[in-house]
Amino acid sequence: MVAAVAAGIGGVLLTTAMLLISAAVLDAIKSASISGIRSDAVAVEAKTPGGMTDSLTRRVEEGAKTPASRALVINTSVGATEGKMTPAIVYGVDQRLGDFVGKVLRDQIEDRPLTRPDQVYLTRTWAADHGLQAGDSIRVSAPSGTRTLKVAALLDGEIANHGAVVIAPKQTVASVFGRGTRTDVLLLSPGDRGTEAVSASAREAVDGAAGVMRPAELFSGYQKQFQTSQTILAMFAVIAVLTSAVVLFLAWRLALNDARPMLARMRLFGVRTRDLMLGSAVVMVPVLLGSYVVGAALGVLVGARMSSFTKQITELTQQAVTPGVPWQMPVLGAFAAAVVMFGAAWLSGLRRFMKITPVEAVSGRDQTVPRPGGAVLPLAVGAAAVALGAVTVFLAPDGLRMVALLPLLGGAALVSVVLPVALGGLLRRGSPRPVRLFSGRQLQIGWRRNAALGVTFAVAIMMALTMAGVASSIKDSVSTSVERWTQGQLYVQAARAGQNLQNDVFAAPFEKDLRSVKDVDAACTFSYSNVGLGDRRVQMWSWGATKDCQTLTKLRVSEGAPDFLTSMGKNDIAVSSSFARTRDISAGDTLQLPLPTGHRTVTVRAVLDDTASDGGMIIAGARLYHEVTDSPGSYAYYVGVSPGANPATVQKNIEAAFGDRYPRAVVLTQQEIRDVFASITARLVSAFEAFAWVMFVLAVLVGAATLASGLVERQRSLALTRLTGSTSKAVNRQILFESLAIAVTAWVIAMPVGVLSINPMLDAQSLQSGLLPSVTVPTLLSGLSLPLVVVCVVLALLVANPRRANTSLRDLLAQE
Repeated sequence: MVAAVAAGIGGVLLTTAMLLISAAVLDAIKSASISGIRSDAVAVEAKTPGGMTDSLTRRVEEGAKTPASRALVINTSVGATEGKMTPAIVYGVDQRLGDFVGKVLRDQIEDRPLTRPDQVYLTRTWAADHGLQAGDSIRVSAPSGTRTLKVAALLDGEIANHGAVVIAPKQTVASVFGRGTRTDVLLLSPGDRGTEAVSASAREAVDGAAGVMRPAELFSGYQKQFQTSQTILAMFAVIAVLTSAVVLFLAWRLALNDARPMLARMRLFGVRTRDLMLGSAVVMVPVLLGSYVVGAALGVLVGARMSSFTKQITELTQQAVTPGVPWQMPVLGAFAAAVVMFGAAWLSGLRRFMKITPVEAVSGRDQTVPRPGGAVLPLAVGAAAVALGAVTVFLAPDGLRMVALLPLLGGAALVSVVLPVALGGLLRRGSPRPVRLFSGRQLQIGWRRNAALGVTFAVAIMMALTMAGVASSIKDSVSTSVERWTQGQLYVQAARAGQNLQNDVFAAPFEKDLRSVKDVDAACTFSYSNVGLGDRRVQMWSWGATKDCQTLTKLRVSEGAPDFLTSMGKNDIAVSSSFARTRDISAGDTLQLPLPTGHRTVTVRAVLDDTASDGGMIIAGARLYHEVTDSPGSYAYYVGVSPGANPATVQKNIEAAFGDRYPRAVVLTQQEIRDVFASITARLVSAFEAFAWVMFVLAVLVGAATLASGLVERQRSLALTRLTGSTSKAVNRQILFESLAIAVTAWVIAMPVGVLSINPMLDAQSLQSGLLPSVTVPTLLSGLSLPLVVVCVVLALLVANPRRANTSLRDLLAQE
């Protein structure tokens, strides 16, 4: 019963934690959309950061022939007049928004209208968290510096982004952020024409500049970003659920096996089979519920800690979204998985038990050593599956190697179950000493109980090595790419990389002021944003078309024009190798690029060998980039210092010159910026590495529970062993030998399979992200994996308390 409870808690914990991490990423990205918009409305979302021009917006409105409401969406930082500024979304709305929202929000807006241009709404919960109330002033970060606005009223409900929103008049937002007459989101009423007709006319009018969708789908393109993290999370969630299911099934099946003698005696007394089924269910249901309650609570805590990297992911989208902890669906999902596994274990265990005569069940004669050669067939099948997976890894082309994961993992799990049985047969050959003889027999006769331990250790080792390998491969590849485009001595950023928002930029005159700082010898502009292509957002990067930019970068072109940086016109782009891989394009191909006025056909001039951008990126010249973003400013400047000058001194001079105007700006050295990107990448994959340690913790818990229940069941046989003259030390040595044999045999198959699985795992995530780095084998973890297994076994034995195996035969007879 201890094994059932501990394994249940561990399985539910693992399932809940992984489902929570996956849900947190998706929830954070989806949270930007305003809640309460009428479901029958038609939403038109600009595909470019520059929004839609006034003429394009009027064309859509005239084609729809229905009431419309325009809005601006600004991602920036907001805070009280004193204190820290935090990311928030600023919505610039017009007076007609009330016609498109629900009654609750509409009534609040009508009761407390904005009467002055500098007035804004905040949500009540967000304002309370930041010590704000109606009548207070707030600071808003803008390209020209910080601006002050007045809180007119507090609105009930989250509205959007978990409450981190500011709602202001559209003209005010346009003035503060230099957006002119642009529009980011247009809401159209279906009117008498109906939703389908209005949507069709809007699609024709936007000419590729915007997407037409339901209000609930607004900003859904950002869900397609950072596919590496999301794809690997999805795969790990599946693996975690399957692993938990196997552990739960085996452990709860063992709990029913432990109750075999009692149920058999009840059958001898004439108790009906139906009553036994109901009675066993009544006994096991509290185990299910207790395991679930504790495991789900721990899973939410662990998942919330491990999902902290979701903030990093959402920040890299340049959207000011606020991640939450959406625990409801993961908790329900874990409960559903637990119930299914409980039912499968209960029904299959009873079905097998009913096939055994009561006398055999009471006496234990239903447990026999497997027949000679019985392990050969499943061992051969498992080995063949592993061999098939290995051949696929080495011979299959890109895009197909991922199919090797199924035979590799399935074969390794099967071998980890059967290998201890085969080892037990080898130990019993010849004239073995007592410890070797008894250990070999137990490895064979207890294979069902040992399976939970073997599979758990095998999966823990495989996943630890695979995830560490994937993380190391991605980090090494990104680091190499970053070094190629960070050749300057200093880097001036409007906000630190990884924390910058879409509207964190320097105004156009900043470059002239920067060049006037003493010992600044060269300056190169750099900016990046997002543009909608198809159903997803893609990063767009831009360096200045100057000789300084060629000097301060060493971009490597794998295909096309080597001088693309200075030769691209407004109809030309370059793309990264990951983008080219996912879109199957090459130099000379064309793309339809959205613009605020419509779309343009652009030609791919070069393919850049770069893996720093998940999903790939488009590189545009300065003219095209500013046309797409409708922003003359730049996010960062690469700085080259004069020969002989001290970079540290120049760094201080730049900070002194611009620190007051741009409080979020930073000046970094070459090593500092490389460390920043290395830290960003490390945090993105940190949850994957942490998951490996969770697997080892689960292995210790399941191992301890399985060993503890096994020791209780074996008290009689071990007491008989001591009666024949064996010492307690010999019994403890036998138990340690058996446990190590199971764990080490799992390591023998899992270690090479874990290393082999790195390549297909990278191949699987490359389908969405385009990142296909060279494999980096985690040599440190590979070398430590066997000692870790031994430590886990020793810890499991300590928790299981081997002394319970040394109960005297007299006490056992008295109990009987």
